[in-house]
Amino acid sequence: MSEDAYKIIKDPVHGYISLTKSALSLVDTPEIQRLRGIRQLGFSYLVYPGANHTRFEHSLGSYHLADMLCNTLSIEGVERKNIHAAALLHDIGHGPFSHTSEEVVTSFGGPTHEEYAKKKMKDGILAPTIEEEEGLDFERLAELIDGEGSYGKIIASELDIDRMDYLMRDAHYTGVAYGLIDYEKLINEMDMDEGELIVEIGGLQAAESLLVSRFHMQPTVYFHHASRIAETMSALAIEKSFEKGIFSPTEFREMRDLESLLKMADVNGFIGEMAERILNRDLFKRAVVKRKDEVDMESLEKVNEDRKLRKEIELDIANECGLEHEVIIDIPPKPKIEEFQTKVRENGNVKKISETSKLIDSLNDARWDHWYFGVYCPEENRKKVKEVAKKELNI
Repeated sequence: MSEDAYKIIKDPVHGYISLTKSALSLVDTPEIQRLRGIRQLGFSYLVYPGANHTRFEHSLGSYHLADMLCNTLSIEGVERKNIHAAALLHDIGHGPFSHTSEEVVTSFGGPTHEEYAKKKMKDGILAPTIEEEEGLDFERLAELIDGEGSYGKIIASELDIDRMDYLMRDAHYTGVAYGLIDYEKLINEMDMDEGELIVEIGGLQAAESLLVSRFHMQPTVYFHHASRIAETMSALAIEKSFEKGIFSPTEFREMRDLESLLKMADVNGFIGEMAERILNRDLFKRAVVKRKDEVDMESLEKVNEDRKLRKEIELDIANECGLEHEVIIDIPPKPKIEEFQTKVRENGNVKKISETSKLIDSLNDARWDHWYFGVYCPEENRKKVKEVAKKELNI
């Protein structure tokens, strides 16, 4: 137990986490406690029953890794205190289902989760706690959470403490065999170079293992088709809820996963049906599944960028099949793994890890291997929806 440790928490991933008194005062705020009700992996628990971990324990893990990195970089005093706080607070803006609902919330004029987090720190219930803690500064915390200024890359960059924790934690709770990362070696081999967080050549293998893990987690966990279908169904239910005034984007951000699902389940009609389906794992099925080389990517990108057009096509397909709204077009984002931009220093020269490691360079080329375009609908309508969707989308 370190000299400034005030409380010890047992974590299944990192072991014992030592909280300072200042950190504990933040952990005990309603904003961070709400994160106990926000699953880290959204709907992945429908595929992996153990994936019930939340953004609360992820925030504690991020704090722990930030503390370790502060030791490596010899960061002390007020700066260390702000880095601790930023690690704990970086996710407080997330609403139910986290990234799943982000696009819907912002499309209805709501703030991004980063903007909302800053508002909470400056104007919300959290503000007095920050004001009472000597050395904590609103502007500095916002800067750190954005990955800006000195040491900002510790919180938000290609290989930050956030990514390190969620990769290990997600692998642990899903039970997949991809999360064995020597994070202690990796952190000990990290340094700052002109404001950038870099890895010394001695930590190359540890960094490679993390990036290989990230590559495998993409198709098996983060983009598993069942959780992807549940995400698109919930996004549609949330959108309809906003349109009907069931709750506003700001009200929604204050809620927890189960709380929002149960509220939608109480609504008659389509919204309630979608929520009940998710609660009972009665998910839509894939009517159409296509790889990148089987579709016109340029046309799909135009559909994806024009939300109104995408909704019109979905309704056209649904109406022709005698359905109401029960058709969802899913155009996943281009596969982008930011960690591949990690910088490695060897003999004083700093390069991207893909330029230093042939292994990572090969993974970079294979990113599209697990990308799939999909059209989803109720199981009993798959055949008809498949025929109509292929015609409407010129597949």
